[in-house]
Amino acid sequence: MRDRKDLILVSVLVGTLMSAIDTTIVILALPTITVDLHASLVSTIWVILIYLLLLAAFTTQLGRLGDIFGRGRMFNSGFLVFIVGSAASGASPTIDILIISRGIQAFGAALMQANSSAIVADNFPPSERGRAFGITTMGWNIGGTLGIVLGGIITTFIGWRYIFYINVPIGLIGFVLAVRYVKDNNRAPSKIDIPGMALLLSILSLISYGATDIAGHGVDSFNTVLVVAGLALIAPFIYVEKIVKFPVIEIKAFREPRLTFSLFAALLQALGYLSVIFILIMYLQGIRGFHSADRVAATCARLCGCKPPCPQDGEAFRSHWRRACGRYRNIPHGGRSSYLLYTQG
Repeated sequence: MRDRKDLILVSVLVGTLMSAIDTTIVILALPTITVDLHASLVSTIWVILIYLLLLAAFTTQLGRLGDIFGRGRMFNSGFLVFIVGSAASGASPTIDILIISRGIQAFGAALMQANSSAIVADNFPPSERGRAFGITTMGWNIGGTLGIVLGGIITTFIGWRYIFYINVPIGLIGFVLAVRYVKDNNRAPSKIDIPGMALLLSILSLISYGATDIAGHGVDSFNTVLVVAGLALIAPFIYVEKIVKFPVIEIKAFREPRLTFSLFAALLQALGYLSVIFILIMYLQGIRGFHSADRVAATCARLCGCKPPCPQDGEAFRSHWRRACGRYRNIPHGGRSSYLLYTQG
């Protein structure tokens, strides 16, 4: 029984790692992809954006599919979809096909991410659940950094297409483990909030497309209308989320100030992280003429001051995080200060 649970955790960790790695593995390859596919930088940015947008829009609702049809079944399907998307991304002859393929990849990643936590909860008792969640969280945190490293090394020494092809054998291993050991234990009545999901995707897409068009061509009536339309949909989205039984986002949760401020801080952190990394890469290659391997060292140096995640973090948070993690409580403040200094460097 112990071995089976460990193998379930391994399969979930593989899916989490692959999903996280592919959020950042493309970043260092963007300049090379732009040249090789004869694309504009504005178009190439969508290789990253499409993945993040669909992952954000689909994750909660695909978890509902797991409640209805079985979490193991949806998780296993996510592996297959992700593998197909990865192979198609690597073989893409044009930037448009690459963007579509990345969308397929994102759908597979969302299937895995949406159901991974529920699979852990279904297969681990409360006494072991904190450690298991700590391991999967560690996989996500490490995956983001590992993606930058792998993207630079693979692009430099093999070729950018292999940053996608590498997912195929790894994904097949994870899929075999998942099919063998991840089963459907519990199902729950649920419904998919299609209007809410459509509105959220529309908001993110309109604002993102308008913003990237402004960056590439300057402000004009077209991109202004896109951004305004995206912002205008926020009010209908909030209204829909208040009246549906199974919303994409539980609006009532924002009445808790600590949760609201925590989510807002996480949003600002993500915005700062990705924007600074992107600008830094364009600067290092376009102005300084750095190769991919050199860009890896430059972009990863900023992560050296972070507290390394560990499996015990989840258990410590679950039981007595104030006492066990008290020594680390000032690290986020130091991290914010270091980050501000880094952006001024």
